[in-house]
Amino acid sequence: MSASYVVMRGILAAGMALVLYFGGIPWWAAILAGLAAMAFFLWVPRSGRYVTRAEGGSVPFRRDERSQAIAHKASRNALVTTVLALAGLAIAYGRSTATGIPVAAVLGVLGAAACTYLVSDVWLRRRV
Repeated sequence: MSASYVVMRGILAAGMALVLYFGGIPWWAAILAGLAAMAFFLWVPRSGRYVTRAEGGSVPFRRDERSQAIAHKASRNALVTTVLALAGLAIAYGRSTATGIPVAAVLGVLGAAACTYLVSDVWLRRRV
């Protein structure tokens, strides 16, 4: 991990924290979000998601074929989860009530899809 990478990501994390602060969240939450972003940026080179190339300077990460295939499989799993869950909601609310599907239920489906993607991604990367 090069020094230019750390400096550039530090600037990005600080900029994100400033945007959040000026967007109206408390200062302590903006600092926590900036620290979380910086921790993520420091974790990425060691995560195995990307191939690291030193000649890349401040953008040293590239995806190889294996990483792209894993991302595609995880995306497919999340899409299947979304389609099945939305179909289940449409059936359940279409049969039982004349009202529309609540926003909270749709947000739950989107949350389940995001969790499915993350779990699939981690699972497929650990199985080698």
